[in-house]
Amino acid sequence: TALLSAEPDSAAFPVIRAGGADPRYPVTIEACPATSVPSTEVEGSTVICGRVNVPEDHGKPDGMRIDLAFAVLKARTLSPVPDPVIYLHGGPGGGAITGLAGIVHPLFDGYRTRRDVVTFDQRAAGISSDMVTCFDTLGGNILELLVPTAAADDMQVQFFKDCVAELAAKGNDLTAYNTYQNALDVQALMLALGYTDYNIYGVSYGTTLGLEVMRSAPEGVRSVVLDSVSPPQAKVYDENIKPEVESIQAVLDQCAADTACAKAYPDLEAVLFRVAEQLEKAPIPAARGKPEVTIQSLIDLFAKRNQFGRLPNATRLIPLILTEWDKGETTTWDLLVSGATNAQPSTAQRVNPFAARLTPDQQTLAGMLFEMAANEAREDQAQAAAVQALAASLKARATGASDLSGRLGDMMQAAIVGTRSKDDMLAFLKAVGALVPTAPSRQALRDLIVTHVPSADQPQILAVLDVMSDADVTAFFADVSGQARGAFGNMVGAIDLFVVACQESLPFNSRAGFESFNASVKFPFLKRNTGSQAQMFDLCELFTPVPREGQHEPVKSAIPALVLYGLNDTQTSSADALDTAANLGNARALGFPEAGHGALIFSQCAKDIGMAFIEQPGADLATGCIESLKPQWVLPPG
Repeated sequence: TALLSAEPDSAAFPVIRAGGADPRYPVTIEACPATSVPSTEVEGSTVICGRVNVPEDHGKPDGMRIDLAFAVLKARTLSPVPDPVIYLHGGPGGGAITGLAGIVHPLFDGYRTRRDVVTFDQRAAGISSDMVTCFDTLGGNILELLVPTAAADDMQVQFFKDCVAELAAKGNDLTAYNTYQNALDVQALMLALGYTDYNIYGVSYGTTLGLEVMRSAPEGVRSVVLDSVSPPQAKVYDENIKPEVESIQAVLDQCAADTACAKAYPDLEAVLFRVAEQLEKAPIPAARGKPEVTIQSLIDLFAKRNQFGRLPNATRLIPLILTEWDKGETTTWDLLVSGATNAQPSTAQRVNPFAARLTPDQQTLAGMLFEMAANEAREDQAQAAAVQALAASLKARATGASDLSGRLGDMMQAAIVGTRSKDDMLAFLKAVGALVPTAPSRQALRDLIVTHVPSADQPQILAVLDVMSDADVTAFFADVSGQARGAFGNMVGAIDLFVVACQESLPFNSRAGFESFNASVKFPFLKRNTGSQAQMFDLCELFTPVPREGQHEPVKSAIPALVLYGLNDTQTSSADALDTAANLGNARALGFPEAGHGALIFSQCAKDIGMAFIEQPGADLATGCIESLKPQWVLPPG
């Protein structure tokens, strides 16, 4: 009933509704992106989205301005503490606002028992990236983006050349898109929202940014959690393969430190090297209804543990799988990739461990309770999906839009497809792509129809446009923007990454350094996975490096900090995490077994420890839950 009856609370978020707390950084409210608001939230009452206006270059406050998208999730208490936590997303060029429901809410909702949660799409990231998005180039290549060809690599190089030229022609100061300016944005946002003190939780590049805030804009920062650290002193592009090496070594070390595992697999490292050599020469043939086992399978066995949900709890099986592969056997590997090793036990399997202590009647009752619990979980999932659909429908209705925008799009598409002309379809796609960065306009839609739709189809399509409300027109542009940005997504993400990384991480990182590091890695078979990284150096030549003095020096700070890292992480280095904590001076570091990139994503233990730290940054932490995460090794039969 709350969802059906709730209206935006005009008393909620008073500072934001008043235009912000700092006139240097004006705030405006805007609707959260479609489907981004969790179904349990009421936009305008428990969550709000908007834009904060900041200088493109904070050293030139009267110069060009840019708008950054933000969101605030309100604390679930009538007496919140005054210091919120701000989540700094990864990248460079990631984003958080469109991921409110899928990422921010589930990972940070626990903090809301005491404090607000803030996040924003950083400059050149997410829905704040339009200032470095080359829409003309994207629109001109929309067909190639939708249907990649064999010449995709050559097209990509030319695309980036054209994109950089377009941005330069439009007067964008690309040199202002860096971690230092980004750190000043964090401070400006929190001042604009009325928070004088706050806490930081950064993940991946968000830790790079968090460290820069600690160095360049530390005022008001109460505590910092750095999860999966990418520090400024690390040559992360030269040493991109280092985390993969560490994740493999961590398995060997964990097994060696466990008495039973070490006894069962005394020569595990030698077995690993032997298996790698064998698979390089001759993969285990496809059979059993399964594909062949290749050197890529060996890499995936370790690396896919870093992808949440791909190979859960797989570490415990790795010694046995390697031992079987060494003999040409694949039994445990087949079970792992089929999902059988992580299948939910049946009711009988759940009851069986307790059967000896239960009477037949008690076993029946226990089975009924397990079944009820399973049914309840399924009902919860179905209810969540229904609530999400209802919330989306109510939000659409609240805008005043009807289904006419969708009908207009369908009619135009049918008319263009009906021409059976590749040139006409391509011209139409490019024209639609050109609408993405523009404001909703009825006249622009009329021009699109008159210019590109066959004359025989125009009257009925224009008739629909004529009866569309302004809300319908706005909805049409929103749909077009969403669809086009989906097609543009990979390229836009790459632009956002390169604008920051190529300007401030080169020549600190270099092709020569990359090749030198890869020549000396302990596990040479990993070098098969370095192709895309090498290509990055080629594309970075299109950008002019803009290094800043001291930017690659380690950060030192008295601000309390907690450094977290996952032993399965193949994207950021555990050694870099430990080095970061040592340099900071007021930090402690914790490693989490069975956690990949973003420890809090994989582990409630990591999530709870992070919340405990921010609650009392100077207090001792209860870390006993880490012990329970250690792999329970599966030993060979007999």
